[in-house]
Amino acid sequence: MVQGMIMDLIIQGLIFPGLFFIIFLIIFTQWIYRKVAARVQYRRGPCYTGPLGFLQPFADFMKLLMKEDVVTKYSVKHIPIVLASIGLGSLIAILLLTPLSLRPFYGDYDIIILFYLGLWSSFAILFIGLATPNPYTSLGVGRYMALLVSSEPSFIASFIVPVIIASRFFNVNYSFYKASILSHRLWTTDPFSTVSMILAAVAGFMALMGILGIRPFDFPEAEGEIYWGIFTEYGGPRLALVFFILFTERIVFPLIYVMLFLGGSWPVDITMNYWAGFLIIFTKFILLFILLTIIDNVMPRLRPDQGVRILWKYALTLSLIALIISLI
Repeated sequence: MVQGMIMDLIIQGLIFPGLFFIIFLIIFTQWIYRKVAARVQYRRGPCYTGPLGFLQPFADFMKLLMKEDVVTKYSVKHIPIVLASIGLGSLIAILLLTPLSLRPFYGDYDIIILFYLGLWSSFAILFIGLATPNPYTSLGVGRYMALLVSSEPSFIASFIVPVIIASRFFNVNYSFYKASILSHRLWTTDPFSTVSMILAAVAGFMALMGILGIRPFDFPEAEGEIYWGIFTEYGGPRLALVFFILFTERIVFPLIYVMLFLGGSWPVDITMNYWAGFLIIFTKFILLFILLTIIDNVMPRLRPDQGVRILWKYALTLSLIALIISLI
């Protein structure tokens, strides 16, 4: 039995919904991002590599991998790669806790594991920036730390609200997996739940934008202000690995939002009809991704103090109010 669980873990972690599935989604979502961004900017987007330019993100990724791995003399050489791999692995592990997994790993209070795994990718990016001595990098790291400190509390507070409501009314014992199966019912359990879900959904969306660096909260990168922030010293395979983490975050965290706030696989029960439920979740995720892409391309960048103030004043306040209402 233990060997069967280990084999399930390896197969799902490497193939579906693990590494290879994530690679396909990165190619697909980045192709969508470039096409939508091009439309917003009155351009055509990628057209040549692959059908309709579909393989252009993959070609760009391979171009980075094929370059020489150059490291400055005073940079930390190997630990960033190890931590980046751990951060990427933690994001893939989150998918094994969701209904997208063919044999999900879940249990009571697994929401704690989800939040714990979700922090590792941010810590990995933070350490990658700290591993290179450069004034631009240091400034970018400072901005990134301010963004994390401002986004993570509201992210956790808002995303735990549906789990609390599901635990109170449906006895799911703070299980993210069970709450995501019932998330469509959380909006109508009672008036207080409806209000707390609305507030949590708004606050969670703002926090999601902050964690993903969606404009107007992309000030850690700020190419025109501090060159390229955290990634100033990076190129080649190391930069490809960083992009891999960032693009995976733009897949995993919106999927969590879909499962908790957008009804997951509703109107289909994914436990009864997996592939129909999977298709509905995937469709909702793509629509959410397109919305985030449009916002990222039409919004101006805020100054760091403005972005931090908005996240603390609005996102955190709304998420805490939603949390209090859900506990009443």
